[in-house]
Amino acid sequence: MASPRRRTGRQAPVLALLTALALAWTGACALPGGNGPEPPGAGTSSYEPDPGGDEWTPCPLTGMEQRECRGVTVPVGGDSHETLRLALSRLPARDPGRRIGALVLAPGGPGLSGLQEAVSAGVDYPRALRDRFDIVGYDRRGTGRSHRVDCGEPRGALDRLRTARSLRLVRDVTAVDAAARDYVEGCRLSYGPLLARLGSRAGATDLERVRRALGEERISLLLHSYATAAGQVYVTRHPERVRAAVFDGVVDPDRPGTSYVLRTLHTRQELDDEQVPEPGPRAVPKAVPSDVRAALDELDPGPPPLALFLGVHCTDFRWPGNLRALLRELDDAHEARWRTRTVARDYAPCVHWPGRGEPLGAVRPGGGDGGGDGGGDGGYGAADGADLLLINSEDDIRTPAAGAERVAMRFRAPLLTVPGGRHGLVGFGNECAERAAVEHLTARPAAAPDANLSC
Repeated sequence: MASPRRRTGRQAPVLALLTALALAWTGACALPGGNGPEPPGAGTSSYEPDPGGDEWTPCPLTGMEQRECRGVTVPVGGDSHETLRLALSRLPARDPGRRIGALVLAPGGPGLSGLQEAVSAGVDYPRALRDRFDIVGYDRRGTGRSHRVDCGEPRGALDRLRTARSLRLVRDVTAVDAAARDYVEGCRLSYGPLLARLGSRAGATDLERVRRALGEERISLLLHSYATAAGQVYVTRHPERVRAAVFDGVVDPDRPGTSYVLRTLHTRQELDDEQVPEPGPRAVPKAVPSDVRAALDELDPGPPPLALFLGVHCTDFRWPGNLRALLRELDDAHEARWRTRTVARDYAPCVHWPGRGEPLGAVRPGGGDGGGDGGGDGGYGAADGADLLLINSEDDIRTPAAGAERVAMRFRAPLLTVPGGRHGLVGFGNECAERAAVEHLTARPAAAPDANLSC
């Protein structure tokens, strides 16, 4: 089995300086199935938590007989007094005598299911993690069983942007801007103050509520892709609550919104050229019991709705202040025409999105207040107590290694780079990455800060 080794005298690959999402855009922007919140209890089954209950109840599966589920009440945030419930599951450690604590998983997206990830972990995560940790998963706010946000797709005048010869010369910009505003207002009517509280700051607040619900003094984290943005906020706010953390596929949030989302769109040919696997559900081994397979299907939230991407990206990143400025910025971008037109059409609502104006920027320990999230947790603090390991593929076009390197420098955290372009390494069979993650989470070897490691 390959082991990580320190990189010596080897120049880091020159990669694009833009970060990317866990999913290809073609999957992320499929037409959602609804135009508003699901009624209470919609879509529930015996496999999933009931978000209405705040006590642990059994929700066993074959081979996971001790699995239990509950809801966690969290504040919406801001000036609102409303609350919502997150759906949470816990699979106790298989070797109680050697139990270390709780390992909280989050799969990224945004929009993938943490409940589904936790069931997958019970099947195919490294044995050492399943033996020694309670495996914890939850659906982040706005996703799956945690008050899914879905406003459909923008229509009407916004469709003109997809076929515009020049974004600077779009006819009747006033009508297009009105259509973007109407889309946002329609979302607001369905979801109220939640619409402004879907970003990574709110995600970090929710993670702290999950820790409290678990009753753990400190937790360990294994976060993938876009979940690493909220993870960066969390470890700076609550370093004393983080025993150890692994970020797999690291997002650097210090980007303008337009440049970030432009690089999340990839053609199938581009993915093939980089030998990047098609994003999609984790392959389920044939030996998986039928009820586990059914649970994975039931917990699959489907393609993330566009409104969730807007709710996260419009608040996490910097955006122009009006539609004309957004169109000019996209028209000036040195990107394929289909990319700029797609972003113009789908992200025009960002100029009217509630809660924008306080982007994450470069999250770093002791980096100032970083803006509020309405959860009463203040801003960023010092991450001196958080033991971090970052993992990234060298040629990952969704979360490029250059972004992971910048995050590693800010946190003075060791970074393991893995050959190839695979997005998602731990839990997907990469022996070197999984060994490094297991060693970090279980033994926490004394890796030097700023260490550059490779497989």
